Amino acid sequence: MRFIKMLPLLMLAATANAAETELNTQQIETLLKGNSAAGVHFAGRTTQYFSESGLTLWMKEGDAKPSEGKWKAENNKYCSDFGSGWGCYKIINDEAQQIYYFMKDDFRAPFIVKPGYQFGH
Repeated sequence: MRFIKMLPLLMLAATANAAETELNTQQIETLLKGNSAAGVHFAGRTTQYFSESGLTLWMKEGDAKPSEGKWKAENNKYCSDFGSGWGCYKIINDEAQQIYYFMKDDFRAPFIVKPGYQFGH
């Protein structure tokens, strides 16, 4: 019975230890370059590939083909341009859940990283 009363405190302590850390420019490059991100973006499943040359391909479920753009990491942010100018986002690592987030203002898009080119998988 005593354990059950302490359970909310233990859960609170576990939540307090759940670390989210912001990646720096070098960490973003290492994470993304040559890899793919699988996630949820604008209420749909998405895949994005980040080539070593700076080309990026982004596709949402239901799209006939991927959108092509450019990507880079600078000033501790991931930046992309799909033809309408550069947009930059922080990347946050939720270490406890082994998931990352693209974040800007009130935008928060979760993703996981998969090695290499992952379209069609």
